[in-house]
Amino acid sequence: MNLAQGFPSTTPPVNTAMEAVHEPVRRFDERLIIGVLVAATCYQGVLCLMNTKFMGASVALIGLAEAMIMLACAPMLLRRVLPGVIILAALIGAVLCICAMFIGHVNIKAFRDLFIPLCFFWFGCNVGRTDIADRVLKYIIVVVMSMGLCELFFLDTYTQYFDIFSYYVSTGNLQPITEYVRDSKLQLNGIRPEGIGRTLFPGLLGSHRISSVFLEPVSLGNFATMLAAWGLSKDKTEMRQMAFFLTVAVILMVLSDSRFALTLVPLMVAMRLILSGSAWVLAAFSPFVAVALVIVVGMAIPDHVGDNISGRLAMSGWALLDFDLGMLFGAASAPFFGDQGYAYLLSRFGLPLTLILWFSIWLLPMPDEHGLRFRAFASVYIALILSVSGTSLFAFKSAAILWFLMGCLLKVPAPENPLKKPLMERLPNRFHSNAEFIRRKDAH
Repeated sequence: MNLAQGFPSTTPPVNTAMEAVHEPVRRFDERLIIGVLVAATCYQGVLCLMNTKFMGASVALIGLAEAMIMLACAPMLLRRVLPGVIILAALIGAVLCICAMFIGHVNIKAFRDLFIPLCFFWFGCNVGRTDIADRVLKYIIVVVMSMGLCELFFLDTYTQYFDIFSYYVSTGNLQPITEYVRDSKLQLNGIRPEGIGRTLFPGLLGSHRISSVFLEPVSLGNFATMLAAWGLSKDKTEMRQMAFFLTVAVILMVLSDSRFALTLVPLMVAMRLILSGSAWVLAAFSPFVAVALVIVVGMAIPDHVGDNISGRLAMSGWALLDFDLGMLFGAASAPFFGDQGYAYLLSRFGLPLTLILWFSIWLLPMPDEHGLRFRAFASVYIALILSVSGTSLFAFKSAAILWFLMGCLLKVPAPENPLKKPLMERLPNRFHSNAEFIRRKDAH
């Protein structure tokens, strides 16, 4: 028995001392959690600044930065080892190694793409508190909004420090295009080309699409979608929080001119109004519906298409229609699928592993409606983004946030490190009993 609990009236100094020891530990944990997620969101922006002003960036440097961020998760990961995550990681490793035997080489990117969700889901599980997740998102929002407004109002100054196009050329993601370099230092999709134009408020915001710390507007639109999903998944008792996250999501959607967010956010609003209880499980079928849709669109549109929603769906369908059995099981060499997410997923991981990973999400024991709603929104997000984009789902800067939030919703935080507890809490019970006896004797 704790002395402070046994005699609250006579031992307030002991209770105060214990709180003083626990509070710095909690503050340290929260700072670590916020720091890791902010770093995961902003590291590309930091590397872009470094590439522009100090030294050239490279793929190896990006990999090192991602490894250091995941290494910073270790203090929270080691609080509790999750057997399910370990088993899933072992299964992933075994399957990818078997695939490597067929294709003749190890696909390092495939390991990386699946390790990120596992790491941050584990991280979120060991946090297990949605109030901390709220604070993490608010810190990220402050950074993203600040940088986004600087880009909107001071574009020339912004690109002096963040030469985004040059950064992507240095890291091997773009080939130099002289005409484009003379016009803009933004990413290729940072400006809506003539003939397509901005979708949201073109007269007010022009053709410029804001990317903020994400460096590309597509990722900012994906972040806006996740904020909307987090806000809409909250209970009616948290209407202010719901309104806050949804409002920020709409603002970021407009700034980035994200057609994907413009499609998905209204769909999630409709789901929130219509579905309840066990009906949220219907979202488990969303990728199967999406695959059927892209195949049908691919068969219906056999000719050249433009860069729009129907065009992206058609290209995804064409890629799947060209699959053979080896590619379907991840056991054959396949080309890089730039904007064909399902083709990329199946050719790199194989159909069996993909199905195992998908149903693993739906076997998670969500404790309440908040978790059920967010899992459904996240599932629809995954299903649709794979229909129109290639590897955006696995981008470190957005995947880290998505899977951290998913883990937090299990609401089973890991126990604190016993070595950080106050001395009286670490003593065996017999010492507590002896100390209590002595205190009572002194009191009498």
